[in-house]
Amino acid sequence: MILSSTAEAVTLGLSAAAVWGASDFSGGFVTRRSSPAYIVAIAHGVSLLFILALVPLLHPAMPNRLTVVSALVGGGAGGIGLLLLYEALSVGSMGLTSSVAGVVTAILPVIASFFRDGRPTPLRLAGFAVAMTAIWLISWSPGSKSHPRGIGLAVLAGIGFGVLLILLRTAGSGSVLWAMAFSRCGGVGCALVASVFVRLRPGAVRIPWRGIVPLAILAGALDTLGNLLYTLSALYGRLDVAAVLSSLYPAGTILLAVWLLRERATRTQTAGMALALAAVVLISL
Repeated sequence: MILSSTAEAVTLGLSAAAVWGASDFSGGFVTRRSSPAYIVAIAHGVSLLFILALVPLLHPAMPNRLTVVSALVGGGAGGIGLLLLYEALSVGSMGLTSSVAGVVTAILPVIASFFRDGRPTPLRLAGFAVAMTAIWLISWSPGSKSHPRGIGLAVLAGIGFGVLLILLRTAGSGSVLWAMAFSRCGGVGCALVASVFVRLRPGAVRIPWRGIVPLAILAGALDTLGNLLYTLSALYGRLDVAAVLSSLYPAGTILLAVWLLRERATRTQTAGMALALAAVVLISL
């Protein structure tokens, strides 16, 4: 049964943003040491095994075709988006790339929700606009220089993430647990295909397993938890509310960097986080 509760949807959406921010923080460390394809394969693979271990304990009903297909396609799109994002980060400005990908990710579910859930209220529309501005400011780095290939890859990555958010909502309406499982299958499949090409590429990075596996597993576990919280948020409320609030995850990454790495948030990032709070208020009304 899909419940309609704005307060619960907002709380779950913000929780997903916080968890996804922590996942990106963990993944950011580990991707400096190895190929992103290997990291995604490990992170999603271990997460998939954990989810499958829950099946005999929770005894979920068998999934229908819509759940399986939506989750597989969504997971595949998300996996491709993650690999494209990592590639975009390697060729362009990290701040500009993250900003573009984050805004595109939020826009697609808003458009889809317009047809699925109807037109949002004027206050929520204003909140969405403020939230997307906040995402841009939080991710933006002063002096960022554009790179055509990096921007193009960031747009494609955002499309992949947006498709994942839309299809997770569709798959989760049938079975949340199976939606998580099959979306991980899609992500693992894409990462394994990509890892084959990485391994065949001359000069491929040797993997220091002891150094990367724990962080890769942590990043995967947090990403899966974020997916779960987002899916529940979308089921309890509107797709656009869940997607936009969850897309504020860069704020979590920045706050962890400030807290754990003693990095200093820029004025632009601070302004973005202030706007994010204002957006939450508008969306919640």
